[in-house]
Amino acid sequence: MVSFADICKIFAYDLQGTGSIEIEFALEGHPCYCNCWMGKTPDRTDKSKDLFWFGLTYDGSESYAFDSFETFINADVFDGKTLQEVWPQVVLRSIDDCSLAYRLPYYLG
Repeated sequence: MVSFADICKIFAYDLQGTGSIEIEFALEGHPCYCNCWMGKTPDRTDKSKDLFWFGLTYDGSESYAFDSFETFINADVFDGKTLQEVWPQVVLRSIDDCSLAYRLPYYLG
């Protein structure tokens, strides 16, 4: 299992103005959040900054972008709860379209 501390390390990875981090996940037992995404992407207008985002529903009706990691993890976008609050229910499916076993060492060292 990937800890919340591990996910914080993944999002701390320096993209150096290129690339992105894309994580596919689900909230176990939740009727709507079964095919979700979260990620980090360089800001298109200022490559020295990153944007953090959620895409929680297939239809795009629950998509959110944040200009800081702190705002991202503290946003109450999961039915009034934050990412940290729902973390015990998070099931990671892939990172950057790769298996967890393959991609985690890249970010966690």
